[in-house]
Parts: sequence; C-alpha cells; structure tokens
Amino acid sequence: MQRFVAELSGVIDKTDFERSWNNDPGLDPNRTVSFVFDQRRVSICIDSRLIERWPAEDLHRTFSNAIRRIDRSCNVRWL
Repeated sequence: MQRFVAELSGVIDKTDFERSWNNDPGLDPNRTVSFVFDQRRVSICIDSRLIERWPAEDLHRTFSNAIRRIDRSCNVRWL
C-alpha cells in the first residue's frame, strides 16, 4: 500500500475529479486507487496487486493531469 497527500490551490469537486481520473487511458487496472477530499487537501491511497510500487513521479503526473483537465489554473503541491 502506498499513500500520498496533495494540496490543491483551489477546490475541485470529487465527482468531477473521479470522472477525469477514470477517463485516463494510461491507468493500470491492477491498481486500486482511492481518494479522500477534504477541502483543498486530497489523500491518495494505492492498493497495488502488483509487486512493483507506483513510482511517485508517475502518480504525481497522472494526478496532476486529471486535476488540470478540470481546472487548468489549479496547482498541486505534494506534502
């Protein structure tokens, strides 16, 4: 299991985010990812059925792309 925390510069609707996330064709179906939104803070938990961990840089890029598809001006800061 992997955990990440991101802080957004603006509030993003969780439903909009999940739609954007799930429309990413590059997602690996062997990874189960859950998101908990608390205002501008997002907790991310990855339950991987693969032996390899999801490289943080790749997760950051995929997450940021999903955010930017909703709001191009929203910045992501990783905690």
